[in-house]
Amino acid sequence: MLFNLFSIAQEAANVLHVLRTVLLITEAVLAIALIVTIFFQPANTTGVSAIDNTETYYTRHKKRSTEGIMKTATTVIAIIMAVIAVVFFITLCFDRSGVQ
Repeated sequence: MLFNLFSIAQEAANVLHVLRTVLLITEAVLAIALIVTIFFQPANTTGVSAIDNTETYYTRHKKRSTEGIMKTATTVIAIIMAVIAVVFFITLCFDRSGVQ
């Protein structure tokens, strides 16, 4: 009975180790994707045009443009990275293997 519980604990530790490895690899891929999406965004220019309140076709449909898609992608990737980081550190809290 005791050996069976030890075996289950060992398997759980192995699963957590694999999960942390997958989370770290996913985090690295998302970090590269975040860098790429940030570099491909055009610069935000807030000059005299910020005072001018005229509405053009571009300003009305900005969310559907490439710039809008890139901003949305940046936000989504950053949120996913934050969630993965929290899950990663939660798995560290459940590590009872004694390996630091």
